[in-house]
Amino acid sequence: SSVAEPPDFQAATAAAAAAAAAARASSSEQEEWSASECGFLDPEVQRVMRSGSAAEDITQYPIHGWVDVTREFHDACAELQPGELAQDMLFGLFEAMSAIEIMDPKMDVGMGFDKLDLPPSFEAAIAMGAIKLEDLTPTELIGIFDALFSCIVSWLEGNSMDQVLFTCLYLHAPSQIKDKALRVFCTAVRNLIVVIKNIIAVAAVNEEEDFQLYGNSALLAAEKAQPSAVFGSLKEVEDEIVRRCKQLTAPEDWMSVVHRLRYMRHLFQVIYQVEQMAVVDSAEETMNEIYKNLNVASELLPLIRRTLDRGTQPEKGSDAPNPMGFSPRIHDRSQPPAFPRSIKIRDRPASYQFLEEMVARFKYACKVVKHKDYYSALNFFIEYSKKSGQCILSRSVLQSLFSANIRLAHGKMPMKQFLRHSVQIFNSPPVLNAKNPVAADPKVQQHLENFFRYCINMNTFTQFIRICGFNRARQRDKLARLIENFDTIQVDAARLDSLMNQLANERAMEGNETWATALKHSTHFSTWVLYNCFRAMFIFLMSGFELELYAVHEFLYIYWYPYEFLGGFLVSALTRTENILLAQEEYAEHQSKIQASAGGGGGGASKNRKAAKPKKNKKQQRPYRAEIVFYHALLSLCGGMYKAMGALTKDGRVRLPLSQFDNEEIRYNRRFLPFATLTSPPPVSYAEFKDIRDHMMRPSAEELYSYAAKHFDQARNVLENIQNPDQEMLDLLQIARTNFVVMNVLARGHQKEVKRQPEFDFSKHSYFPIIKLK
Repeated sequence: SSVAEPPDFQAATAAAAAAAAAARASSSEQEEWSASECGFLDPEVQRVMRSGSAAEDITQYPIHGWVDVTREFHDACAELQPGELAQDMLFGLFEAMSAIEIMDPKMDVGMGFDKLDLPPSFEAAIAMGAIKLEDLTPTELIGIFDALFSCIVSWLEGNSMDQVLFTCLYLHAPSQIKDKALRVFCTAVRNLIVVIKNIIAVAAVNEEEDFQLYGNSALLAAEKAQPSAVFGSLKEVEDEIVRRCKQLTAPEDWMSVVHRLRYMRHLFQVIYQVEQMAVVDSAEETMNEIYKNLNVASELLPLIRRTLDRGTQPEKGSDAPNPMGFSPRIHDRSQPPAFPRSIKIRDRPASYQFLEEMVARFKYACKVVKHKDYYSALNFFIEYSKKSGQCILSRSVLQSLFSANIRLAHGKMPMKQFLRHSVQIFNSPPVLNAKNPVAADPKVQQHLENFFRYCINMNTFTQFIRICGFNRARQRDKLARLIENFDTIQVDAARLDSLMNQLANERAMEGNETWATALKHSTHFSTWVLYNCFRAMFIFLMSGFELELYAVHEFLYIYWYPYEFLGGFLVSALTRTENILLAQEEYAEHQSKIQASAGGGGGGASKNRKAAKPKKNKKQQRPYRAEIVFYHALLSLCGGMYKAMGALTKDGRVRLPLSQFDNEEIRYNRRFLPFATLTSPPPVSYAEFKDIRDHMMRPSAEELYSYAAKHFDQARNVLENIQNPDQEMLDLLQIARTNFVVMNVLARGHQKEVKRQPEFDFSKHSYFPIIKLK
């Protein structure tokens, strides 16, 4: 309980005030403490302090002027009962939580400070002779280069730039370094920082836990960044060292330096070219150059990792990543009071492992240029999101490669044109076919223009792709808001389809059968919008398993929704799309036959070509068959988990919350809250769910186990018949087989008397667990 101005707190503050007053009375009559009395006894230090120089000696602490009130404070605190909080008008709970805990190394900067650490500035380190500016040995260069790569990796993992990168004193003033290799490398690192910050800022898929965009900008501004000049400087230094190596009998150490310089050159070139994607003339040519540099970088990494022991190694017990040139505590006193203090820079083997994986992700991201429509691009982004992990730079690079501008796709194509092209590829509406005569109707084109302009203004489709660039936890939050936006686009798509059908009826009445057939189609635009909405809903719902948001007793209605509704909707949308494409192929074939018969005979070769076309078309008319089959497997797995959870609940094997602390309706409504505003699919109330569940739970637990086993068996059959399955399908197949066996065992009464909750193992797949009996 919180008490306003309690007497015991007043006693504590009164005791502290009395002790302070007594100490002041017994000491000097001075109002202020002089520098010498506060412990800064060195006249030179006093002069520096009075001049306001940044080179203040922070190794000295005040040794006079403090009043010890520890005993009085403890005596006053003893009067408080356990659980009580003391509150004053100027000191409440907020101030208490924001206060720095004295002598806690994670919060009190002074606790981790060591007077033996390097001086707090580049200039002071030079004056003391703590760092070398010229004639560095290859061992020293390798150690510094490896340490800087470790700092770059630690920065990309979300740590502050000041606490990792700018602990390297050489980065503070590279122009003063006389050793050419070190100077060029440090200049490259500084420019790399600027370019990476630009890419991440423009991509805008970072959150505060992913990346610290802001740091000590004054250090970066000290020397103007010139990224375009970095490549030539690095190449020049490489060539000089290579010529030197030809004159040496044992050039291995110097070649290790060359490998690191070369790797930095190619990595820098890749990241710089990614940043320039928005302004280049030929995106395809730039992409080929990026891929070439990535191949060279990936070939250099094994050579570098084999020579990690050739450089100077971090000293045992020190936080510095290298003995020379680093001062881990240099920026501690310039950070905000509540800033994280405990920073651990990645070790060198793990850092190069990270860089190797990052280069592989960059190479995979380059494949996005092959995806020229929204459907395939979205699939690529979703897949990439699963593989990119927590690397913010990898996710930002993909966004930059695909859309350097929010209105542009692949650098040059306007997003409106991209979406129009995507709908045409997805289900080929005749009104989007330039060869169709109806496409020239200005009234039709006006309706289409309004629809796609509305899609761009709502920003829903572009935002869906951008959301896939955020970390997995943030994706779920943003998908919840995205799903709500689909409703207005669904209404507009339905209105467009209705207008097309209305125009078809008008043309039919006019006797223009060709135009009427082209306009009268089966909800092309509505199907496209609904399919993307269903995908967002499915990802949102199932990502809760990956993020471990659901309690075990909630699994039942989470798996119930995709089984009863969402899975079927996805299969229905794709099947309808395939049927539309098939009908259009048949109509086109019919028209070609009419034209052929009207045009008379023709050569034998011409007839053979016409006969070959339908065979080619038949191969293309079912482009979504593999995805439909996969969703059938997911549908069966959801059904199996739904029936299994019903059986386990009825059998008393699932721990349920106490009724006085639980309201299932509130939990249900919160889980499906983003779906409540949609008109299609219509929201399902808790009462409807309860009726469906009660009906499902009528059979005995053994029968429900058997029903669940049948669903898992169906999933197994579907997955076994998929040709060339990927790793995800193989994992799902193993889950279906294992759960099929477990359900059959429980249906036969195994462990009937033991009511222990099974273990749900999500290690194989993030959406579907293996059920393990304890």
